[in-house]
Amino acid sequence: MLLAFDLDKTLVTNDYELPAEIEQGIRAARHAGHTVSVLTGRPPLAAQAYLTQLDVHEYYSTNHGALVIGENNEVLHKCWIHADAVTGILNEYKDIPGLEFSCVVDDALYVKNPDDERWAWAHTINRRVELFDSSLRLEADKIVFTANGYTKRIQEDIAKRYPEFILYPWDNGYLEISAANSDKGFALKLIAEKLGFEQHETIAFGDGPNDHSMLEWAGRGIAVGPHASEALRAIADEHIASPEELGVLRWLETNLL
Repeated sequence: MLLAFDLDKTLVTNDYELPAEIEQGIRAARHAGHTVSVLTGRPPLAAQAYLTQLDVHEYYSTNHGALVIGENNEVLHKCWIHADAVTGILNEYKDIPGLEFSCVVDDALYVKNPDDERWAWAHTINRRVELFDSSLRLEADKIVFTANGYTKRIQEDIAKRYPEFILYPWDNGYLEISAANSDKGFALKLIAEKLGFEQHETIAFGDGPNDHSMLEWAGRGIAVGPHASEALRAIADEHIASPEELGVLRWLETNLL
């Protein structure tokens, strides 16, 4: 089987730890003959430590499905939000007081205010945080708006202006925007095809709105933890416990090991 895992709140706890027991369970699944892939909303640098811990060095995706890596670090798929759209979107909302945004380009964040405390976490993993300037003509892996009460309005506006884009509203009020064909379902289908797996031979684990397409495409979808929405649980075949409760490990032990 091809096992496709989200990271945060699926394998990784709220404290950003990947429990050793889950790591060992995934290694045991690989030893039993299953193939392991990771599909995460994190950019490459932010995902790297977990990929290394899980010994996943090929056939994975970052920034949802905007970047898909294959064998020998081959880029199987990469798509961006084009520069005109980036400039149009961010210039539209840059003057709203208290609203922060980031334009994610590889492992750099171009933001409205680099000194805002909401970007402090990025410095802990050595990511560049720079002032956004529309004259840079940036093509973005994704755009992120922070929560301040405006993101629902922004979501509605973007859906009308750019219906091809993929929007992920999170329950903490954040909003992520990605280009077409940058979702995890697209990435999982591509990885499965490259590795020679049929759709019914894939199992996907996730908890968030960005995991919806992945669980929907997979032969078996597993919703993880208390943060999984009702919509995600409705398309999943099962709902299991959080990484704090070793939900993925228990599922692997019961079903595959």
